[in-house]
Amino acid sequence: MSSETTQILDKQKKSKNIIVYSLVFLIFIVALWLSTKSEGPSKFPKVVTDEFTFTAWVNDGEDYLKKNYRWITKIIAGYIKEGYYFLEDFLIDSPWLLVAAILVLPCLIAGGLRLGLYSAFVIYFWGGVGMWDESLQTVALMGLSVLLCVFFGVTLGVLCSQSNRFENFMKPILDTMQVMPAFVYLFPALFFFGIGGAPAILATMIYSMPPIIRLTNSGIRQVSEQTIESATSFGSSKLQLLLKIKIPMALPSIMMGVNQVIMMALALVVLACFIGAEGIGGQVWLAIRNLDVGWAMEGGLCILFMAIMFDRFSMAFSKPAEVLPKDAQKFFLLPQSLEKYQIARILEKPLSILHLLIKYICLKITNSISYAFEVLISLMNRNTGKDIGEFLSKRFYVIPSLLVLFIISFVDSNIFSIGSFPEEWKLSIRQPIADTVKSLTVNPGFIAFTKGLRGFVYLNLLRPLDTFLTFTPYWYTMGVFVAIGYFTVGIRFALITLLLLLFIGACGIWTQAMITLSSVLVSVALCFAIGVPLGIIASYSERFKNIQNVVLDAMQTLPYFCYLIPVLMFFGGGTVSAVLATVIYSIPPIIRLTALGLTQVSGSFSEVSTSFGGTLIQTLNKVKFPLAVPSLVIGFNQTVIMAFAMQIVTPLIGGKGLGLEVFNGLARSDTGRGLAAGIGIVLLAIIIDRISLAWTKKQRVALGLVKN
Repeated sequence: MSSETTQILDKQKKSKNIIVYSLVFLIFIVALWLSTKSEGPSKFPKVVTDEFTFTAWVNDGEDYLKKNYRWITKIIAGYIKEGYYFLEDFLIDSPWLLVAAILVLPCLIAGGLRLGLYSAFVIYFWGGVGMWDESLQTVALMGLSVLLCVFFGVTLGVLCSQSNRFENFMKPILDTMQVMPAFVYLFPALFFFGIGGAPAILATMIYSMPPIIRLTNSGIRQVSEQTIESATSFGSSKLQLLLKIKIPMALPSIMMGVNQVIMMALALVVLACFIGAEGIGGQVWLAIRNLDVGWAMEGGLCILFMAIMFDRFSMAFSKPAEVLPKDAQKFFLLPQSLEKYQIARILEKPLSILHLLIKYICLKITNSISYAFEVLISLMNRNTGKDIGEFLSKRFYVIPSLLVLFIISFVDSNIFSIGSFPEEWKLSIRQPIADTVKSLTVNPGFIAFTKGLRGFVYLNLLRPLDTFLTFTPYWYTMGVFVAIGYFTVGIRFALITLLLLLFIGACGIWTQAMITLSSVLVSVALCFAIGVPLGIIASYSERFKNIQNVVLDAMQTLPYFCYLIPVLMFFGGGTVSAVLATVIYSIPPIIRLTALGLTQVSGSFSEVSTSFGGTLIQTLNKVKFPLAVPSLVIGFNQTVIMAFAMQIVTPLIGGKGLGLEVFNGLARSDTGRGLAAGIGIVLLAIIIDRISLAWTKKQRVALGLVKN
């Protein structure tokens, strides 16, 4: 293609873009003008909303199922209750030292002394803040949920890997399960299985199962064809091939799925308190009702530390053991990056001594027990005794761990009762946090700041956008979304967007959907305004990045309920508080991906810019930012998804929109109403998600990163 032809095509493309952007801008201006002339919110025609009784259909279907098949759900709920209460009673009634050993020793075996010490700290924190029983209830709820998820998830994942037709059937179901707000899962669980632990476990299963299905399917499908052909040539059947080749080789991927299941299950434990589940979630909810920041923070930190402990534990099992050279093992208990600091080297020495001592004791115990078994069994069969001895000697930490558990149980049963967590070891962070919050609420400077921020967000961002979206005729708003979908994705998605928006309007929740959309867009705008500068700083400063990552990890793991109380106390209730809570919860992705996108830009581009006299700001604006646009858009995508997820709980502090409809549906036992609002959130999230991903792809193609 000649240069002249290329120039002509570029000019045509630019002219087309100018026309498109001009039309979109004109539509925006006209819609804005019409919104100012409207006497009230634009609504869908009643002839449509009255005939399309989606909520009634759902409620009628629910009544039919409850009337005819409730006996099945009672049986299922009964078995789950028995398992849950057995596990819960065992953990709570057992001596605290035995429970601590059951939780710490596997972490020690899987992750080494570092993870073992951390898990010991976590367990002490549970008891120290007075939430020992509640933490164990949460562990029981999560443990049984994860166990059932792994069983059914791996089974479905294996079926998906063996059948393309079944995989295609499961994909839309899994997409819906992952996008649907977690709150919505409480409706069917509550009405079919009653209240308590059983419905909470089932709701957690539905919410947490997709990752294990997807990753099991992906892991098995990634097994090389050469390996499969070799096994087949040696006469392996399909079942042998699956059990002995595919699943063992896919085990790292499956364990990654287990890790994701654990994280998602812990994310639902707070919501589960609304249907009668006990545990830390109930404590956090009581703290919210009492506006006790310290209480909520204690519960939130219990869940946070629990999540980190189980995350590291599952990750340790998903990774193969690394054999490092001896010179690299001198600094292995603390992070390797801290080796350059003197204080880290000082702390490492006693930890290394402790690690070597534990290793020596375990080795001696294991060798002694394995030798004793070998001698006893060799009296009957020498070869069998030798094999068993070798088998036991390889269980480096397992045998000593079982011995520790036996000693604790023996002491508790025969010598003295160990009992529950010692009262004298308890501590409280509740009062210091409460005192800090109280001092801030009476500080004139802080009060002025909160009022100014609240006024700015409401008057300059939320109110104008809220008014525009709710007072603009619905067909204008639909036209804008359809046009954007057409020019970014294509005609097929434009038609899908039209159908999805028509569904929202026909359900009679158009106004609520627009209120939700305005809250999300304002939240995302604030996330960008705050997150992008923080990401830029992190890309230039490694120290700032390390500190920031710790904060972001805590923000992403801490239950979002915990953000509601400080926002409510500092900013009061209402839509502004809901927006600010959403910003806090949703901002980590844009910070991380901004820093990632800028750091991944090749240093040669920056060097070229500098050699031509470009300043730091010019290099950032003209070179790094354009190349980092795809990463920024992905950050936008993730931020939007998290902002939509937060809309479910913001009604607790005055938020409106579809989240309030979901909450009211649960409170009034109206499954259809809650499900319609939940689907509305899902559909809005899908539309914006697909548009942002398509735009990202176009930017990557324009930059030459991928082929069209």
